[in-house]
Amino acid sequence: MMQGFEYVNPTRLIFGKGVFRRVGEVTKPYGQRVLLALGRASARASGTYEAVVGSLREQGLEVFELGGILPNPRLSACYEGIEICKARHIEVIVSLGGGSVLDTAKTIAAGAVDQGDVWDFFEKKRAIRGALPVVSIMTVAATGSEFNRITVIKNEKLHKKIGLWNEHLFPKVSLADPELTYSVSAIQTAYGGMDIISHVLERYLNGIPAPLIQLRFKEALMRTVMESVDKARVDPRDYEARSYLMWASSLSCSGVFDLGIETGDIPAHIIDTEAGGLSDHAHGAGLAVFLPAVMRFYARRNLPTTARFAEQVMGVERSGRMSDIDVALSGIEAFRDWLREIGCPTTVRELGIDRNAFDEIARRVEENAEGPNAEDTLGILNTYYE
Repeated sequence: MMQGFEYVNPTRLIFGKGVFRRVGEVTKPYGQRVLLALGRASARASGTYEAVVGSLREQGLEVFELGGILPNPRLSACYEGIEICKARHIEVIVSLGGGSVLDTAKTIAAGAVDQGDVWDFFEKKRAIRGALPVVSIMTVAATGSEFNRITVIKNEKLHKKIGLWNEHLFPKVSLADPELTYSVSAIQTAYGGMDIISHVLERYLNGIPAPLIQLRFKEALMRTVMESVDKARVDPRDYEARSYLMWASSLSCSGVFDLGIETGDIPAHIIDTEAGGLSDHAHGAGLAVFLPAVMRFYARRNLPTTARFAEQVMGVERSGRMSDIDVALSGIEAFRDWLREIGCPTTVRELGIDRNAFDEIARRVEENAEGPNAEDTLGILNTYYE
């Protein structure tokens, strides 16, 4: 049975070919002085950077820049951006890049209107009371940050990576142009697809009874993402595949798949976030390792949905002698086989994380109010070590 719910997503999402060229038009209502946040080189190499700056300047906007934002976005870049915003009286931030750039932009937006340390928000010492408006141009289909109120930042000095949820972090406008993802490499496409799948699969598998409509929504999205990753890896300019991945990214972490359902656990995300404080692997790579491990470790606890995933998503055919646990484990291994085929790591060793770090990761996960206990975390970490 569907539970009652209220759903509001204040982000205006504009989707389609060439929509990123409207950035000047959609940014102008929010202010004249713009901070353009971007990554290292890809936007410049593709010509997207010049088109974006040109669009902003055509509207008479003054553009300042914060470039070189790294994957696994660092707190130091957020501090730098906050200082620029305060010194230059920035009124609106434009994010050009993937989830790391947008998470940095969101964090800067909150810190720019605050007089304290922005890291306090992540440590839950204070709550965000406001933020500068953010306009997003996504160049990677992965995190779904363009359509939600979440940011994840790594404090490189404390070796901590923490996620933050706040209503002020919704972008005002997100421009989703699938053609901008043509240049995304095969491995980054794979990592992005894994990130998208994980956002719905963890909620799907958490053992909480879910209405059939939500189960089927999630199954359709996961199958479509897997098919689209395969197609985009063969033909990076397959617009249909790229458009499906971009729309799935926006939907997967928007909360729409959780409507009418009791909130469940996301242990793989929590473990990867804590592990990411000590390592520097890609988020999608970590999820490719930790999510199947979580699925196997908790297979009997989540048996009905794990077996359903095996049949409905992975196409496992049940013979007369197969039990639910046999079906479930077959589905998990089929999922890992697909991950290997698309180039993802499937063992903890491949992430560059040594067993000596397991106790510290487990301790941090247990300290997380929503994480599994240390004993379970150690079991998960050892499930697919090598």
